[in-house]
Amino acid sequence: MNSSLHTVEGARILCTADVRGNISELNKLAKEHGADYIIHTGDFGFYDRSSLDRIGERPLKHWIQYSTLIPSQTRSHILSCSPDTMYRTLEQSPETLLSEFPSFLSGEKRLDVPVYTVWGACEDVAILEKFRSNEYQIENLHILDEATTHLLDVGGVSLRLFGLGGAVVQHKLFDNGEGAETIAGGMGVMWTTTLQIGELVELANTVYDPTETRVLVTHASPGREGLLAQLALTLQVDFTISAGLHFRYNIAYNEFACQPDIDHFRDRLIQSQQQFMQVWETVKEQVEESVDEHQYQLLRNALKVVNRIPPSSVETEDVDNKERDELAFKNMWNFNLPDAAFGSLVLSINQGIVASEMKSYGLNFSFRRNQQLQQQQQQQQQQQQQQQQQQQQQQQQQQQQQQQQESHYNTDTIKKRQSAQRNPFTAYVGGLSNTTVNEEDIREYFGRENVTFVKFPIDPTTQLPKAHCYVEFVNQAALEQALTKNGSIFRDNKLVINRPNTSFDNRGRNNRISRGGRSYRDSRVIHD
Repeated sequence: MNSSLHTVEGARILCTADVRGNISELNKLAKEHGADYIIHTGDFGFYDRSSLDRIGERPLKHWIQYSTLIPSQTRSHILSCSPDTMYRTLEQSPETLLSEFPSFLSGEKRLDVPVYTVWGACEDVAILEKFRSNEYQIENLHILDEATTHLLDVGGVSLRLFGLGGAVVQHKLFDNGEGAETIAGGMGVMWTTTLQIGELVELANTVYDPTETRVLVTHASPGREGLLAQLALTLQVDFTISAGLHFRYNIAYNEFACQPDIDHFRDRLIQSQQQFMQVWETVKEQVEESVDEHQYQLLRNALKVVNRIPPSSVETEDVDNKERDELAFKNMWNFNLPDAAFGSLVLSINQGIVASEMKSYGLNFSFRRNQQLQQQQQQQQQQQQQQQQQQQQQQQQQQQQQQQQESHYNTDTIKKRQSAQRNPFTAYVGGLSNTTVNEEDIREYFGRENVTFVKFPIDPTTQLPKAHCYVEFVNQAALEQALTKNGSIFRDNKLVINRPNTSFDNRGRNNRISRGGRSYRDSRVIHD
């Protein structure tokens, strides 16, 4: 167990997320907000040039696309290159494009204030393991993980920090990938494991002090991942700080504000428990045979988290746990942060009071007003033209209008006929929350011999592919075979496959369907 203590009379703690290799931005934000400390929730930028040998093509493209360290013109050029050229450009570039991490590791650049961070979903596990073994150290950088906790004695509050990094992916909870011991990752991405959860519970029990205020820092959101909500209950934390949703605004809530009663919150945790147990029953025998005695105890700790379900409102037994869970239901506050480029949270602590200040650069809605003004101007011009035409030759105008109506009618009829003649073997494929899925992936998934055409509709606001596509198949048998895959998992996406109501070329605004993982993407920066 690693633990440290920092004492300060009154402090401002900046909470931010996803600097994505632009680590110098932390110094700018600390100066802007007068911060004494920084809490960062992952996608920090633990990459160096050697990471290029270990990072996969898709994670690398994803990182480049959303990195604020790379100029937009350079980004567009790199993404347009072939994979070999993309890797070679990054490797040979005299400037740091992947991350500023090497400059901070060498001491060329420094962090101005202490930074406490978990790792995110996009990091190099090999670099994190070097921090774990103390081969790498950076002044003022403290990594929160299942084996490390820090105590900040600030403004009359003992703030105990716990951390759990990586993505929460149910089928990877028992897979360490290329990592050693409890840390897990590979191909430039990292995820949470069951043993990490168990070790964090062990750490929290070891340092338990009822006078402390506990904070759980995670990359994924407890609001979306029931397993993390169960972990927060188990650790008896007062605050959770997370990211991963990439909204343009900060989110602050407790479950009492979002749920009509504790039974609804309980149902969400039961659903999380059931998802975990489906995986656990599949790998239980293999896992129990491969773990040592200490790992078995960590596994038992993790299972206690999974089984941490608040009593229902009608249960009369286990009164102590019921009262504690009701307090957490009303008083445990959850903060979800936007990316560092779009907002942040400051916890101002003084004389035992923890106050919050939120800043967001917000959403731009001016386009709605501009569109309305343009429409009004067009309408006025059309009215003036119509009046002039009516004065000059009213009869001729009526004839022209009649001809136009007939022309429009004929055109619509032709379009409808053309639409009806389109490939009848077309399927709608939705649920593609993983933005790296492309046409080649779809063809490979359904079989190249079965697919004749794939189209990803483009979002007019973001100019990025939407979370669904339309796939045309060679015949009815291929279509029927594809429809049987509805609900299957592909690259961490739960697919929704069915027959479209209309041709995708004629889909109107009223036919749009919000699907899981993408329902909020118009109001956020699109990431993982």
